[in-house]
Amino acid sequence: MDKDQAKFLLNSFRPDGADAEDTDFAEALRLAAEDRDLGNWLAQERTFDANFSIALTSVPLPENLLENIRESLASQRGDVPQAQDTLDAAMIGAIATLRVPDSLRTSILAAMERSGPAERKTPWLRRLSIPLAAAAGIALAFIFTRPASGPVIANSAPLKVEVVEAGFINAYQSPLFMLDNRHENTGELFQLLDKKKLPCPSLLPKSLARLKGIGCRELVVDGKRGSLVCFDETEHGTIHLVIFKREDVSDDLPCELSPSFTQRGNWATARWCDGTHVFVLIAAAKKESLAELF
Repeated sequence: MDKDQAKFLLNSFRPDGADAEDTDFAEALRLAAEDRDLGNWLAQERTFDANFSIALTSVPLPENLLENIRESLASQRGDVPQAQDTLDAAMIGAIATLRVPDSLRTSILAAMERSGPAERKTPWLRRLSIPLAAAAGIALAFIFTRPASGPVIANSAPLKVEVVEAGFINAYQSPLFMLDNRHENTGELFQLLDKKKLPCPSLLPKSLARLKGIGCRELVVDGKRGSLVCFDETEHGTIHLVIFKREDVSDDLPCELSPSFTQRGNWATARWCDGTHVFVLIAAAKKESLAELF
C-alpha cells in the first residue's frame, strides 16, 4: 500500500477512533505511524473532523423541523407515487382502509409452530414467488371489493363503529384520497349515492342541512360499503359525514337528537343512528366545538 492508497482509506476514518481496530484500516494506520508526513496529515484531518463534528452538534434544531420536512414532502408529493388512473387511486384508497386483525400475529406464530421445521430449504426463486403471488392476490381482492357495479365481497361480521372511524381516517389521510363527485347541493350528492346503491338518508339532520356540500364518494371498510359526504363549515372547516347501513355496524348508538361525542387525537366524532343507517360526523376539531352543530 502506498501513501495515496492510505490517504484514500484514512479519509473515512472516524474522529472518535471507532475504526482503530478495523482490519481494513490496520495497514493504513501502520503506514501513517511510520511515515512522518502521512502521520501529520492524518492528525490534521482528525482534528478538522472532530471540530466539524462539535460544530454540528452545537447547532440547535428547530422544534418543528420534522413536521416541516413532512409537510414539504407531502406538498410536493415527491415521496409518494402518483396514481396513473382512477383504478390506481381506488385501489390505494381501498388499501388505506385495510385493518389488520388484532390476532394476526398470534395466528401466524401458532401456524408456524404447528407446521414444524421444513425438511429441506425452499429454492430461492420459489420463496420469491410466494410473496409476489400473495401480493397479487391481495391486489385482486382489493379491486373486487370496489367494483363499478355488482356485489361487493364483504366481511360477514358487523363492524365496530371505531373501525368505521379508523377506516375513514386512514383513507382520508392517504395522499391519493379524492372525492368521486363534487357538488355544492347536498341533494345532488345524495342522489348520486343513491344511484350507486350506497347508504343514503332520506333526510339530513337540521344541523347539517344548512351546510354547503363539497363532494361525496364510496367508503369501503373491511368489505362493507358506506358513503362519505363532505361539507364546508365556516367555523370548523371541512366536516365529514360517514354513513353505513345499520346492520353493518354492531354498536348500539343514540338517536339523532342526542348523539354521543368522542375525541380521538385531533379528530372529534359525533355518532348516532336511525332505523336503517348509522351516522358518524367527523372533523379535525375538539368535540366541544363539534357539539355546537347540534
